[in-house]
Amino acid sequence: MYEINYLIFLLIIILSTFQTIAGIGILVLGTPILILFGFDIVKTMLFLLPLSIFNSTINFIYLHKFKKGLSIDINMGKYFFFICLPSVFVGLFFLKKFISYINFNLLICFVIWFVLIFSYLDKERNFSENLKKIIIFVTGLLHGVTNSGGSLLSLLIVKSYDKDVNYKRFQIIFFYLFLAIFQFVSIIFIFKKEFLDSLDYYYIPAVFVGILLGNFLANSINDNQLKNFVKILAFTSSIFLLTKS
Repeated sequence: MYEINYLIFLLIIILSTFQTIAGIGILVLGTPILILFGFDIVKTMLFLLPLSIFNSTINFIYLHKFKKGLSIDINMGKYFFFICLPSVFVGLFFLKKFISYINFNLLICFVIWFVLIFSYLDKERNFSENLKKIIIFVTGLLHGVTNSGGSLLSLLIVKSYDKDVNYKRFQIIFFYLFLAIFQFVSIIFIFKKEFLDSLDYYYIPAVFVGILLGNFLANSINDNQLKNFVKILAFTSSIFLLTKS
């Protein structure tokens, strides 16, 4: 990860485009793909997390400045900051202690498929508040273990609001940004890695290209297309996780 790998550079452009459109992508798909390439899970997290944080930060600023009427859902924010973020730390602890004993990837696949099936069967109703809290907790837990919990967060958000596309993108980007920041800080603390060695600024331009492409494409996406795109990303992530399990 210390030299430019042009295949990974192209991959980051594609994943950054996905993340700009749907709020997720760099971590959800990038983590299992790079592990399939043979990279270590912790180094992969430390490599991808800054790229994801950069993407979400720029997109949050862009939407906040140029799209009118966007605000953060306070109720979802309470669930996120008081339930989801602490569970990230729990997930990282489990990763460190039980990585050799538990097949976390199969567990995550099962949870993603459960939420996808439940969303399909329960099209007319939003999730109950108790179910939202459970999904939020599981999101943080699984994100701490594999970097892939954002798919659950996105599924929850697109299911929870009868709002336009930009409102939903704004919620996902905001909460996913803080999820990535907390994950980044926690993994440095728990694993005590020399994380500066994993930072590779050569891939920042690839993220920026993806931001430009993603915002251009997002202008022509409607609500149903966003929901389907998020579901496709979540399902694809689960397949990658299943492949490397």
